[in-house]
Amino acid sequence: MIPVISATPRCIHFGSCGGCTSQNIAYESQLALKEQNVRDIFGEQGDFYPIMPSNSVWNYRNKMEYSFSETSKGEKFLGLIIAKTRGHVFNLEECHLVDPWLVDVLTAVRAWWLSTTLKAYWHGKNAGSLRTLTVRHGMTTGDRMVILTVSGNPEYAIKQHDLDTFVAAVKEAAVCEHLSIVLRIQQIAKGVPTQFYEMILFGPDYIREKIAGLEFHVSPKAFFQPNTFTAEKLYERALQLAGITEKSIVYDLYCGIGIFGMCAAKKAKEVIGIELSPDSAYDAKTNSQRLGIKNFTIYEGDVAKVLAEKKELLPHPDVVIVDPPRPGLDGKALALVASLQARTIVYVSCNPLTQVDNCKALAEHGYKICYIQPVDQFPHTPHIENIVILTL
Repeated sequence: MIPVISATPRCIHFGSCGGCTSQNIAYESQLALKEQNVRDIFGEQGDFYPIMPSNSVWNYRNKMEYSFSETSKGEKFLGLIIAKTRGHVFNLEECHLVDPWLVDVLTAVRAWWLSTTLKAYWHGKNAGSLRTLTVRHGMTTGDRMVILTVSGNPEYAIKQHDLDTFVAAVKEAAVCEHLSIVLRIQQIAKGVPTQFYEMILFGPDYIREKIAGLEFHVSPKAFFQPNTFTAEKLYERALQLAGITEKSIVYDLYCGIGIFGMCAAKKAKEVIGIELSPDSAYDAKTNSQRLGIKNFTIYEGDVAKVLAEKKELLPHPDVVIVDPPRPGLDGKALALVASLQARTIVYVSCNPLTQVDNCKALAEHGYKICYIQPVDQFPHTPHIENIVILTL
């Protein structure tokens, strides 16, 4: 039984906010509990390494998404979801997971909203204008980005005057030499995939972030690990355990903007990245070109389709990197990864439960777990990132 040391929560919203629910537990106890959880899930498999702590316990997140909400009586809320509710939002006043300027912007946007006649979006009726406010922070560069997502229903189109005053409010609250302000229009219709359209209202269309000595440009929709400094440790540790050499051919599947693959390219002979999202694939391509990484190639499209079409052109992989979303790899993706017969699979996951299930399925194809390395990217929350190295 792990002894749990209590701590005094720092945030005034603790207990009602559904975000960081472990502030009342000392960080060393949080780490011990998370490590034991991963041990319990995987049992006696491979070499298990002690959990790697987050570089920072507070102010570590580089991105937050806040929701607009409104009652039938017109009471307005902009913040996070109340714990154990179905989407009820509270007006956030402070948050210690992010740099204070993000809350300053949130406060300024809430004041701007109250000065307008704009309504919060109501999904049930596809009515209203304002959906979410996303704030991104280049932790290594100081860059700042603010994204306002609005309804695509033309009846609720936001007027130019409101956009002008929104931009003015954000610029005053987020004073920065490299500030980006973006309008994102989210359009929904029955039987049609959701469409997104973006307009740059101010500044560049990207923020900059540095990982392992490489400076990446990150566009508004592109995924980036939410804890920049600990993510760098995660990439370094995963690639170290993978045993990549100057002769290695590496596949970075579902690669996002290709950070993992480009870090691997420093050691490997060749890296092939595959990504479905056009925005992320574009970022991967432009970043690799700008950085002069000649042994990294990105293909846009579905992983299975690209591999089938390029099978005769692509070299056989020695190492395959996968970092899927929380649900893990589905049956088709698992079969695909196994069929590549790479000597090593680097499986990074934010959900050890689906990860262990996937590892059991890969074991049926001859793979065994060699190393397990938990990494804490999310202090004060129950979430954990986990690296598993499997070999044939």
